[in-house]
Amino acid sequence: MKKVFWTEPPAFIRYRSTPDSPSQLFQPRQLRAVSFIGGRYFRYEALLIDYAAETRFDYLSRGYVPAVRPDSVLAEVIVSGEASLLRVATPGTVHYLLRRSSRDWLDLSARQYLHESANGAMIVFDANNYLGQLSVYFGDCPAAAEAAKTLPFTLAGLTRVVQVYNQGCSAAKQPGRSWLVQAAPRRRLSVQGGLVAGGRYNHVASTLNLDEYEFLDSQLHPMGGLFAEIFLPGRTTSIYGELTASRFQGRQMLYSIAMYSGPGSAYISYSFTYTDYAAWLGAARIGVRKYAPLRHNQQLVLGLSYELGKVFRPQFSTVTTGSNSSPTVILPAPAGFTANDLWFAPQTLLPALTVGWRARYLTLTLDGQRCYDIHDLPDPARNSMMGSAWSMRLTASYRLGRNPDVAKLSAPAKP
Repeated sequence: MKKVFWTEPPAFIRYRSTPDSPSQLFQPRQLRAVSFIGGRYFRYEALLIDYAAETRFDYLSRGYVPAVRPDSVLAEVIVSGEASLLRVATPGTVHYLLRRSSRDWLDLSARQYLHESANGAMIVFDANNYLGQLSVYFGDCPAAAEAAKTLPFTLAGLTRVVQVYNQGCSAAKQPGRSWLVQAAPRRRLSVQGGLVAGGRYNHVASTLNLDEYEFLDSQLHPMGGLFAEIFLPGRTTSIYGELTASRFQGRQMLYSIAMYSGPGSAYISYSFTYTDYAAWLGAARIGVRKYAPLRHNQQLVLGLSYELGKVFRPQFSTVTTGSNSSPTVILPAPAGFTANDLWFAPQTLLPALTVGWRARYLTLTLDGQRCYDIHDLPDPARNSMMGSAWSMRLTASYRLGRNPDVAKLSAPAKP
């Protein structure tokens, strides 16, 4: 079963008894409880939840307007005893639900609302009266009521009050079973990084003369570099960044002139000079990746990204001169020869597409992107999405270090 870092109660669960067995789909109402080895514990409960509780500014109501309604969810168990504490997250806030023997559930949640001041300004009011609610709820237990006077509105603070009641005022006089450590989120974001290596194929046209083109760099080049990835809450989406270097062959026009007989006509005469070179292409890539679960703890990778390239350390090989009235002359580039404004075919506005496979430390991806080349220079606006050139990359990424989300297993708490 993959918990995929649940925040809100899950709407369904896919379960396999073994990695090779077929998956079974369960809805919450089909389950009594869900427990992870050494981890979190969820129990199916019918609760009264105030769904009007909000902390997101764009969703705040004018005035205090509760909307309590019954709901049945897989609630996360924090304490189980004569006094119990559950946690249910909704998009706008987190609800902490307390219950003790012979009492109804008490819903505590951070909530705010808007109030119009005398001068017409909208003021945000805090409507979380948890101290008053706890003092009434535990009014017959002096130890719990006293602990509730100064506690912060946190999971640890509420757990302490519940356990004080269980130890001092319950019939059993002992603390309830706690999942506080397991329930505490390790981190909202997870940062991973490592090495990336593979091959890059560039299909980019270069000028042969002013009438013809050729594909100078139609070959696979080795590439390598570093990657970093920030996994967002839920761990199914990440922001992906990459720095790589690879070789490529390019051609830079140094001089060209053409004469026409009239608008839209062919050349009367032309002449040109260009240089061929081999250089390094440094590429910075940033994008978004989405991960979908597969069998055996593997994942399908889908992504969109953009790349910014920089040419460096060119090595010039030849200088070519020609015209329509004389043979083309190719000469070796003289020692110390250089040229300015070298560039590699930039990516169009269309993002690069990525598809791949991930398992533990290893990720294999294939991605492709559209680029501009010499065909697109006369009208780059018209070719802003679908340039004439393209690049493909086949890469293998290896994560360095352990996954920060994976904790060492400890003895599980038994529900």
